[in-house]
Amino acid sequence: MTRKMKTVLAIASGAVLVSLVGVVLAYFIANDNEPNLVGVGEDKITVTEAFTQPAQEQEFKYRKLVKIKNTGSIPCYIRVRLEFSNSDVQNVASFSSENQRENDNPPPDSSFKSAQIAEGEDDYINNLPDGWVYIWEKNTVTPAVTNGYYYYTKVVKAGDATNALISWVKMNYLDEDDIQAHDVYVYAESVQTIDPNSGTPYTDWKAAWNSFAG
Repeated sequence: MTRKMKTVLAIASGAVLVSLVGVVLAYFIANDNEPNLVGVGEDKITVTEAFTQPAQEQEFKYRKLVKIKNTGSIPCYIRVRLEFSNSDVQNVASFSSENQRENDNPPPDSSFKSAQIAEGEDDYINNLPDGWVYIWEKNTVTPAVTNGYYYYTKVVKAGDATNALISWVKMNYLDEDDIQAHDVYVYAESVQTIDPNSGTPYTDWKAAWNSFAG
């Protein structure tokens, strides 16, 4: 029988005073549908990142190059949730997508935008790299395109990866005594790009995600 399939993957990565942690959760959700209209391959993703442990200073930058790779056998759409283990830390953090090679030097301060989820021009959600969008408000037309996620709008073919969602993190503490250990969690999901009921591609990333609503 054909199956609709969604892959969910979560990874916790150390940012300050915490060592890098690998994949902590991966599972599949599948629902049986009409019999044998189209073959379904494997929908599978992996969170890949380069991470460097930063020095403990009042203002510092550290490498956190986050991409999502399609390690399955079929094309998919991908979405990501970024979460800080401490909301106070998020208030003093900012992201940059510049200098995406692992051996690049930190980008200039002007490339960093606030990691807070707000609507100001200086917020990272309004300055995302190519292919990424952030859904700010709850969507009533396509309910599965929910708020709180970074969506990759391009099809990711088997073996390919998204553009980096972030490449560097900058912390701006008022005082060195304020520095806190924290994690930045990367939670990723994927859906296949072809409707298993009809065998035809979804019209876009929103339609693909909305197929799993309810």
